Amino acid sequence: MMKKKDITINWNKMANAYEDFTNSPNSYSNRIEWPAIKLLIPNLENKAIIDLGCGTGRFTFLLEDYHPKKIIGMDISSEMIDMARMFGKDKKSTIEFIQNDIEDLSCIEDESIDFVFSSTTFHYLKDLKRIMQEIKRILKPGGLFILSVIHPVYSAQYPIINDEEWKVKYLNKELRAYIQPWIEYNNEIENYLSFSYHHTMSDYINNIIEAELMIKSLSEPLPPEDWKASSLSRYNGYMNTPTYAIFEIKK
Repeated sequence: MMKKKDITINWNKMANAYEDFTNSPNSYSNRIEWPAIKLLIPNLENKAIIDLGCGTGRFTFLLEDYHPKKIIGMDISSEMIDMARMFGKDKKSTIEFIQNDIEDLSCIEDESIDFVFSSTTFHYLKDLKRIMQEIKRILKPGGLFILSVIHPVYSAQYPIINDEEWKVKYLNKELRAYIQPWIEYNNEIENYLSFSYHHTMSDYINNIIEAELMIKSLSEPLPPEDWKASSLSRYNGYMNTPTYAIFEIKK
C-alpha cells in the first residue's frame, strides 16, 4: 500500500514537469479529455463545485468559466496547490484551493455540493468504496459527478513492482511502478518511479452502484481525426490502448 507522505513528496517533485507536459495545446488532456468532458457539463451558474485532485488547477479554472457560485480545488500536493493559487492570483480567480487528501472530505458539509469533478486521480486511491461514499455524502440530491479516469486497459499496462515490462495484466491488482512521461521526457528532472493502483472497469462500476449513485453515461473518447495526418503513430497507439474513460454520474 502506498503511503500518503510518499505520494505527496512524489507529486511535489513533479509539479513543474507535469504542468509543462500537460499544458501543451496538443496534449491528450487538451485534445481528447477536455472536449469529451465539455459535452457532459451541466448548467453550473450559481452552483457549488469541487474539483478533487485538481493539481495546478487547469480544469478548475476551466470550470470557473461556467460562472459557479463557489468552486473548490483540492489536491494532496502542496507544490501543486501553491502553483494553482499563483495562477489564480494572476487570473483574479475566486477559486478556493485546499491542500488536502481527497480521501478525507470531512471538511466538506453533507449535501453542500452541486457538481463534483475529478480527472485522472482515482488510480492513486486504493479504497474506491470510501471515496464514492464520500462523494455521495457531499452531493446535493440530483447533483452530478463527472469522473475521468485512466482507462483500465491503459492502467493494466503499468508494470508491477520489480517488473519493467509494459503489457496488459488486467486482473492483476498488485501495485504498479513506472516512470511518468512528464519526467521521462524532461531533461531537468531525474527519472524516478511513481506508484499507483490498477482498477478494472467493474471496480469503478460496482463501487458507483454500491454507493447508490446512478451512471448516466460512460464515454471512451477517440483521438482527434487530424492526428491521422499529423501523428499517425500517436493516433494508432491511442486507438489500441485508450487513455481515458469518463463517467457521468448522478445522485
